[in-house]
Amino acid sequence: MLAVALLAVELIAGMQTYLSQTVLPLVALELDGAGLYGVLSSAASASGFLMMPIGTWLLGRFRVAPVMLVATAVTCAGAVLCALAWSMPAFIAGTAVRGMAGGTLATVSMGAVVRGLPARHRHLVLAGMSGVWVISSLVGPTYAALVASWLSWRWAMIAYLPVLLLARGVVAASMPAEPSRHGRGSAPWGWSAILAVGAAVLALPVGPLSAAAVVVGAVVVLRAARALLPDGALGATRGRRAGLPALMIVTGVYFGATGTISVVAHDAYGLGPARFGPILAASGLAWAVTGLVTGARPRAGGALRRRVLLGAALLTVGIAALVAVAARGVAGAPVGETHLGLLAAGVVLGLGMGTIYPSLLGALIDDAPREGEADATGEAEAMAGGLVLAEAVGTTIATTAAFSWLGTGFGLDASMPVRALALYLVLAAATPWMIRRLGRATSA
Repeated sequence: MLAVALLAVELIAGMQTYLSQTVLPLVALELDGAGLYGVLSSAASASGFLMMPIGTWLLGRFRVAPVMLVATAVTCAGAVLCALAWSMPAFIAGTAVRGMAGGTLATVSMGAVVRGLPARHRHLVLAGMSGVWVISSLVGPTYAALVASWLSWRWAMIAYLPVLLLARGVVAASMPAEPSRHGRGSAPWGWSAILAVGAAVLALPVGPLSAAAVVVGAVVVLRAARALLPDGALGATRGRRAGLPALMIVTGVYFGATGTISVVAHDAYGLGPARFGPILAASGLAWAVTGLVTGARPRAGGALRRRVLLGAALLTVGIAALVAVAARGVAGAPVGETHLGLLAAGVVLGLGMGTIYPSLLGALIDDAPREGEADATGEAEAMAGGLVLAEAVGTTIATTAAFSWLGTGFGLDASMPVRALALYLVLAAATPWMIRRLGRATSA
C-alpha cells in the first residue's frame, strides 16, 4: 500500500509540474507579467527551500499522516489563490504558498521510501516513480492545454484538486506511523531562511543589476546548501556524497533547458500550447520510459559509471541540438522546423535524464554498508533528504537565472530569440563540468 501510495503522489506531482509549465506563458499574457518570469520561479523555489530542510526535521518529530494532510490543505489553498489571481503579484503569492507545501512533501515522501521499504522494493519504487511520469507526461500537458483552451488556465489550476486530495489521503493512511530515529535535533530554521532569501535574491527585478543579483543569490543558496546537506557533501569528489553535487549539476542542466521550453517556444518562436505542450510531454515521456527500464535494473561499480556517463552524453547532445535550433531561430527559421527541432532535442534530453536519474538516486539511498560509514541506515536517511535539497538547488539556480534572463534580458537590448540562444550556449558550456562530476561520483 505504501509503494502504491507513493507512486500515486509522484503521478500527481508530475501532473502539477507540467500544468505549471504549460499555463505559465498564458498567465503572463493575461496578467501582463512576462517581465516577472524570474520572480515567479523564485517565489516557488524560495518558499520550497524554506520548508524543505524542515521536512527532514518533521520526520523525526511527528507522525507522517498529519504533516502530509496539513501540507495538502496548504497546497489547495495556494492553487485556489492562483486561480483567483487578479494580478501577477497575486499569482506569485499563490505560487509561494504552493511551494511551501511542496518543499515539505518532497522531503517527507523521499524519507518514507527509505524508512518504509526494503532495498529491493525501494529500487522498484524509484523505477516506478519514473514510470508514472509516462502517464504524467501525457496527461499533464494534455489536461492543462485542453482545460486552458476550453475554459481557462484558472480552471486548469483547480480542476484536478479532488484527485490530489484523494491521493494524498491514501498516502497519509499508508505511510509509517512512527517518527524517524534520526534527525531529532533542532529545526534548521536559520539556514533554511538564508536558503530562501538566496532564492529570492536570484530573481530580483533590478534591471541592469539583475545579472549581479543572480550571482549573489546563487552564492547565498550554495552557502546555505553546504550547511544543510550532509557534512562535506558539497565539496566531495569521491563516494556516495559526491553524488549530491553531481545531481545538482545534472538537474540544473536538464531543467534549465526543458523547464523554460514553454516560454522560449511561446515568446521567442510564437508557438501555442498545442505545439509546445507535446514538446514538454515528449521529453517527460522519454525520461519516464527510460527511467522505468534503468531503475528496475540497478547497477553498481563500473556498470553504474558507464550508464551514468552514457546519460550525460545524451544530455550533451540534447543541449547541442537546442543550440542549433536557437541559432536557426535567430536566422528566422520556419516555425515548423523550429517546432520539430525543439521536439527532437526534448526527447534526447529526456532519454539522458532517464538513464542517469533513477540509477544515481538508487546509489545515493542504498543502505548497504560502505567503507567509512558507521551507520548505513542513518547515512541513507540523511542522503534521502540531501538529494531532494540538492536537486532543488540545482533546478532553482538554473531555472530562476534562465527565467530572469529570458524575461528581462538583464537590461541588455537582446531579442527573445537571441536570449534563447545565449541561454543554451551557457548550458552547453556547463556540460563538460557535469560529465566530470558524474564520472567522479560513480568512480570506484
